[in-house]
Amino acid sequence: MKLIIPIEYYRSGGVERVIISLIEEFSKNIEQIIIVLPKKDIYYFQKILPSSESIVYESFVPTKNMLLSFLRILISGSKIFKIKQLEKKIKKFRNQQSKHNALNGLIEKYQATHCLYVLTNRLTPPNLKIPLGMIAHDVFWRFAPMTYPEDYVREYDQSLLVWLKKSDLVFTVSEKTKTDIISVFPGFSSKIKPIPNAGVAIRKTERDRETTVNSSHLITFYFPSSFGIYKDHLTLLRSGIRVAQKKLQFQVVLTGKETDALVNGRLSLSQQSSTQEYSNYLNQCHQVYSENRDVIEQYFNGLGYGEYEQVEYWYQHCSCVIIPSQYEGFGLALSEAISRGLPVIASDLEVFQEQVRLYQCFDQVEFFPPGDAEALAACMERFVHHPKSKLNPEKTQEKLSLWTWKDAAQQYISLLESIV
Repeated sequence: MKLIIPIEYYRSGGVERVIISLIEEFSKNIEQIIIVLPKKDIYYFQKILPSSESIVYESFVPTKNMLLSFLRILISGSKIFKIKQLEKKIKKFRNQQSKHNALNGLIEKYQATHCLYVLTNRLTPPNLKIPLGMIAHDVFWRFAPMTYPEDYVREYDQSLLVWLKKSDLVFTVSEKTKTDIISVFPGFSSKIKPIPNAGVAIRKTERDRETTVNSSHLITFYFPSSFGIYKDHLTLLRSGIRVAQKKLQFQVVLTGKETDALVNGRLSLSQQSSTQEYSNYLNQCHQVYSENRDVIEQYFNGLGYGEYEQVEYWYQHCSCVIIPSQYEGFGLALSEAISRGLPVIASDLEVFQEQVRLYQCFDQVEFFPPGDAEALAACMERFVHHPKSKLNPEKTQEKLSLWTWKDAAQQYISLLESIV
């Protein structure tokens, strides 16, 4: 198999780690992988992916379309709103066509046999002569506990529907995501194949620094996620404050975009700003901070966005991972915690239950009702009084071996190869 993987955009964080882990395993089992990226992103992916003779990097090279170029020049000087809108549409269409033309050229150049899109939201699927697969990570605009504008939902729906129609295979990262898609677009069940993500393995440089204890002896709860409404940092703040008021000794460490601002009172939220819940959520965060500033600054440590090394450092130095999310398409932090033998306190979501069953780690994870600050506080207090130990390496490996990225990659490959 020669697999071409176009990445027109990507998001740092969990989805990025999924892409990297999958490509790493593909590189061990596939003749050639052609990763197609915006030119500015090639160096970054070369840096974070291991060196491999089977991986080739290419960029989306823009191609000239004389008719579109002429139309764009013709209307570029206009100040009429409708014409300006037309110019934007022409520009978007032109960029899309140039990427698709570049993709077909690269397929011919490398004689690629299959194509897999790892991110597709609001993209247009290309017309290809080889089998096309896509990965759907979630259906947040429909099932997250937020109210998006109708045109926003319509845009995402229309994009997903086109992909469902045009793709030969649609991979979802959980059974729940497959169920969500079918509930909106019935009739595509046969081409949707759930393949769960796996715990991200510790790289050698990270393993060299691995520690089995929290060297400070202070109970450390860790939540690795960007600040967002359905990630529900607000419930975690409220719960931590409840436990802190009992004069117990612990800390809560947050990594992810805008978590540094969250615990310093400089609240901002670049995500979900178009939702009806946005201002109310921020106002509640402001109120909690203003009423509990000293407690938050003493017990919470918001570090903002960090590279892999920072995330791994806190996985290795924390006592327990907390995941208070009210919605996830998969929830990679849970698998990452399980694969490191860590205890977990998580909201009782179906996708988390799937992972617990997958890894048979019922004693390792404690659930609480989503959004219930009192219940989460009770879980945290119990842990402070009676902390669970990290699993030993042998037991951790036993759990991890139940489902690995190698297993996931083999399923992707087998299913793609079944399409001719």
